[in-house]
Amino acid sequence: MPEHKVKRVLIAGATGYLGKYAVKAFKERGYWVRVLTRSKERLFEPGPFTAPALEAEDIDDIFVGEIAQPDTLAGLMDGIDIVYSSVGISRQRDGLTFEQVDYQCNRNLMDLCQSSNVSRFVYVSMQGADNIMDLAITQAHERVVSDLRQSGLNYRIVRPCGYFSDMGVLYDMAAKGRSFLVGPGHNKMNPIHGRDLAEVCVDTAEGDEVEVEAGGPDIMTQREAAELAFEVAGKPIKITVIPMWLARGLVKLIALVSTQFGDLANFIVTAGEIDGVGPKRGTTTLRHYFESLHAANSKNP
Repeated sequence: MPEHKVKRVLIAGATGYLGKYAVKAFKERGYWVRVLTRSKERLFEPGPFTAPALEAEDIDDIFVGEIAQPDTLAGLMDGIDIVYSSVGISRQRDGLTFEQVDYQCNRNLMDLCQSSNVSRFVYVSMQGADNIMDLAITQAHERVVSDLRQSGLNYRIVRPCGYFSDMGVLYDMAAKGRSFLVGPGHNKMNPIHGRDLAEVCVDTAEGDEVEVEAGGPDIMTQREAAELAFEVAGKPIKITVIPMWLARGLVKLIALVSTQFGDLANFIVTAGEIDGVGPKRGTTTLRHYFESLHAANSKNP
């Protein structure tokens, strides 16, 4: 890597659940941090499901630009040693597809790296991609991975087994008195807290392992996670199972209205069928996470 007194990192995706934790994790490790964002305001607002609001001392430089429009990104890579990206569709309602966001936006970042002194590109993909390559989200993520492998860039791939932010939906449903599962919920998983995953990302950025899978400390079925949410929320367990045949039919209907939400729905339904278990690199338990959501919910009923 270039000799800098302090290593410089660019963080793309800094307003997302994982991105906010990544900003803090890199800064706490002593990095000079530049963030790429469309909105300064969103950086300093709390995100969903306990994602932290960033503070001025977390960030050294804010670059306002549109990652989908490379002509707004002139100078973005100046002085940068490491590029970190967790850019992707989560809950956006702008009608864009996984191809346009998860692939093309990351491709734009890679292209900018080619004419810079960036020495490493850290990309957050997904665990178990080989089992779900028929999904649009997986195809987009793995196109990025494939392009990185062929780019000549020094790269690292982080593959989380799922996010606690997705588990937050289970708590929200339990707190309202009823949870809905797609399928019986027998699939096993060990999702990871965003703070723990951000630490894995920094470790991976600094380490020699090219691809790193990362899960949390708890391996449980989706149904067990839902039942735990009811326990923490102090509500009787009421779970409604949506049969797979019905869920698949609903996906087709949604896709007729919106490609983006159809692809998202297809991902959610498929996630209810497959296991997502990887190395236990996180330390925050799902119970602790649900308890933090419950405490916040009790303060703001």
